[in-house]
Amino acid sequence: MAGYTAVTNVAELVPEITLAVDYIYQDKSLGRALVNYQDITGQPGVTAEFPRFTEVVASTGVSETAAPASHQMDLSMPTLTVARRAVYVGPSDLAVASATGNLATQIGEAMGMAMVKAIDASIFGIVTATTNWTTGTGVTNGDLTLAYIRDGILLLEKNEVDDPLMGVLHPHQWDMIRATFMPVTVATNTTAITIGNVVSDAMLSSGRGNFLGVNWFISNRIGSGTVSATANCYNGLLFSKRGIGYAFKWMAEQGIEADRAPDLGLTKLVLNWADSSGVVYDSAVCKLYSTSS
Repeated sequence: MAGYTAVTNVAELVPEITLAVDYIYQDKSLGRALVNYQDITGQPGVTAEFPRFTEVVASTGVSETAAPASHQMDLSMPTLTVARRAVYVGPSDLAVASATGNLATQIGEAMGMAMVKAIDASIFGIVTATTNWTTGTGVTNGDLTLAYIRDGILLLEKNEVDDPLMGVLHPHQWDMIRATFMPVTVATNTTAITIGNVVSDAMLSSGRGNFLGVNWFISNRIGSGTVSATANCYNGLLFSKRGIGYAFKWMAEQGIEADRAPDLGLTKLVLNWADSSGVVYDSAVCKLYSTSS
């Protein structure tokens, strides 16, 4: 019977799946674009360094004949060590038979989205403690409020953190903030009047975006810690791009490894990469924590 053999199937599928993964990864990923990113593919070793200089202080009141005080400029070197991650796919006969459209594209999309979710979860899950962490604001037994967000911004401003600031909230946390902007209904003697304001109207019409000088993003991939059987402590993030580091490395040519599966008559595919994320500048990261059922 004419058709592809298991071997030629690999040759035909792998390039198409690789292209699909790359496209989905570039188009749908969020975390990598918001942080200090290093791609160490092709470099020896498994570590990525994020060098930064210590702050120096200017001398004041120095006469023209006196030498200013000497300050040592040291170089600190936060380092991330990448570890292997993988997405393993073995399509069954039923999956192949029920596929609509291009099977390679569909497999590639599924693998790419798994990769994206794993990367975002790694980046946004760097803060997992249910209590305060380095720089943080919020409450473990209540809602996230605009007051807590304002406190977080103030904490970073006092640390002289560079703009732009990024904010990532869990959908539950964002809903708490969104509720703040809802118009208020006030009962009078004869009727009910809905009261809003310019800021609330703008927020409700634009949805997300920028407010209080922060670029906000919503993701359910942020870290959480169990508080009780019915509630989780969601750990949103407020940070400068330089505060969080992410290192990435492909672990196979084009990221895809193929394995024959004679029992299925199909190809099993593994998407291999290695990565690591972490806080590389403590003063530039603030946790926004809250409890929500």
